[in-house]
Amino acid sequence: MKINRLIQSALMAGVVAVPTALSAATPSSAAPKQERPNIILIMTDQQTASAMSCAGNVDLHTPAMDALAEDGVRLDRAYCPFPLSGPCRASLMTGLMPSEIGATDNGIQPDEEAMRQSIGYLMRDAGYEAMYAGKWHASEVNLPEEGRGFKKVCNMDDRTMVENIATALDGRDKEKPLFLVASFLDPHEICEWARRQTLPYGEVELPRAEECPNLPKNFQKSTYEPEAIALRKASHPRSHDTALYTEDDWREYLYAYYRLTERVDAHIGNLVALLKAEGLYDNSLILFCSDHGDGAASHQWNQKWILQEECVNVPLIVKAPASDRKALRGATNSVALSNIGLDLVRTICDYGGVELDSNKYRGKSLRGVLHKQDAPLHEEVFIETFLSEVNVKGWCIVEGKYKYVLYNHFQNREQLFDMENDRGEMQNLAVESRHKPTIHRLRRKMYEWGLHTGDKQLIKALGPFFNN
Repeated sequence: MKINRLIQSALMAGVVAVPTALSAATPSSAAPKQERPNIILIMTDQQTASAMSCAGNVDLHTPAMDALAEDGVRLDRAYCPFPLSGPCRASLMTGLMPSEIGATDNGIQPDEEAMRQSIGYLMRDAGYEAMYAGKWHASEVNLPEEGRGFKKVCNMDDRTMVENIATALDGRDKEKPLFLVASFLDPHEICEWARRQTLPYGEVELPRAEECPNLPKNFQKSTYEPEAIALRKASHPRSHDTALYTEDDWREYLYAYYRLTERVDAHIGNLVALLKAEGLYDNSLILFCSDHGDGAASHQWNQKWILQEECVNVPLIVKAPASDRKALRGATNSVALSNIGLDLVRTICDYGGVELDSNKYRGKSLRGVLHKQDAPLHEEVFIETFLSEVNVKGWCIVEGKYKYVLYNHFQNREQLFDMENDRGEMQNLAVESRHKPTIHRLRRKMYEWGLHTGDKQLIKALGPFFNN
């Protein structure tokens, strides 16, 4: 097929921006007029929110992500529900917190009843042509052959995914609106890079150290860092192969991480070019996010798992369909707090005409943030984690100015950060008596969240503060 050959040529040539020839390709058929928009969810893996040039990062160049941001709204206070692929992706598919569906680690199968009501089934039953391409990992790495409500496009392989999507679009039912999930792996290859393993999609050539990004301002550990964090790192050196890292090693890590982000940005550019060529870009709601972040050398952390900002704050861009003429373009919302695990399902169903039970689904549609730059969303968002090697559960609440973190074992279990003046989380305020009223208030909110979601371990961890 001509369009596939063009995409393949662009990939082989290392094109990052949308290829000119592909942009000019004639659509194979015009998209049918319809009341409900097409919906495209584009995902990366292990991309921290700041790893985009549109977020002000001068150490990388992400033209495809930047172009989506120019056409939509970027939310810079979006959070994952759990900083690990399996639990987060199970949440993204069900609209429920990982602890609610038993998905507390990679490889753990989510609750089957919840999966039978997941987004693929909901959208398929609502009349959408539901397709899924790439990484699944909820809990299998690849989407099961039965599809979980989706028509399976292909297994995980960033290099060939756009071409496979092009083939699938050729054979789709054009009488139905399209719901497509395009799930890329990178920049997750940073995990193999840190372990000095062969990268699945090709190596990253390193320059001299002085040409690498400088260390982040929060490279040093925060004051009164929870002991659970250090124990987790020490207990799993295969994931945290950084004990002997010099400062130059960390700079090389950042260089490789940003190159891998640029690598996936090129694939996203080719996907957007395909959507435009097929007449599927303008009339689509397009959502772009990552499942979780990466330590990115902040606090000398690589990988994910813990509750620091770089691991839990993720990119989120929303482009409205052209029919929504009041939607903002090129705006950044620094107010709206979003939990992508809860909010994306609600948003997709809102645009897809699917009603959800508000007693069960606590997410909020992102439709409102598209019309007003400083529109709020949630009053607070909750995040959870599990450090399996040391059997430690962790939770945090982000609420306006403050972020409160709790781990259920070991020293320095609590953290409190002023997110207006210390977004880098360098000074743990939980040790100061003057912040006790704030901590107590946030503990209470977190305790009530545990009661509402049935999180028995959270209730146990905070119960002594409220049951005496």
